[in-house]
Amino acid sequence: EEVEFARFKVWCDDTRQQTQKNIDEGAGQITQLQADMDKAASDAEVLQGEVEALEAEVGKAKEEVKSAQAVRDKENADYLAQHQDYSESIDACERAVAVLKSRSADVPQSLAQVRSSALVPPEAKAMVESLLALRSDSRQAPEANAY
Repeated sequence: EEVEFARFKVWCDDTRQQTQKNIDEGAGQITQLQADMDKAASDAEVLQGEVEALEAEVGKAKEEVKSAQAVRDKENADYLAQHQDYSESIDACERAVAVLKSRSADVPQSLAQVRSSALVPPEAKAMVESLLALRSDSRQAPEANAY
C-alpha cells in the first residue's frame, strides 16, 4: 500500500504542478488577451473618429459637387441663351447685308439727300461729296431709284 500511495502522491504532485503551470500560463494569456482587447478597443475608437471625419469630408465634397453642378448648369443656360441671341443677331446682319446689297443703287440718291440737308455739318457734307465722287466719275445728280 505504501508503494501505491507513493505512486499516487507522485501522480498528484505532478498533476498539481501541471495544473498550476497551466493556470499560470492561462493567467498570462488572459492578461495578454485583455491587453490586446484594450488596444483593439482604443484602435476602434481612433478609427471611428477617422471614419466620422472622412464621412464629413465626403458629405462636404458631395455638397460642393452639387453646388458646382448648379453653377455649371446656370452657366450653360446663360451660354445657350447668349448663343441663341448671337445666332439671331448674325442672321439678322446677314439678311441686312443682303438687303443693302440689293439696294446699293439707292446709295447715291440717299447721299444726295444728306448732302442737301441743312442739318448736316459742312465737314460731313464734304465727306459725302468725296464718297459720291468715288462712286461715279461724273458729278451729275444720281438717278431717282426710290419712290
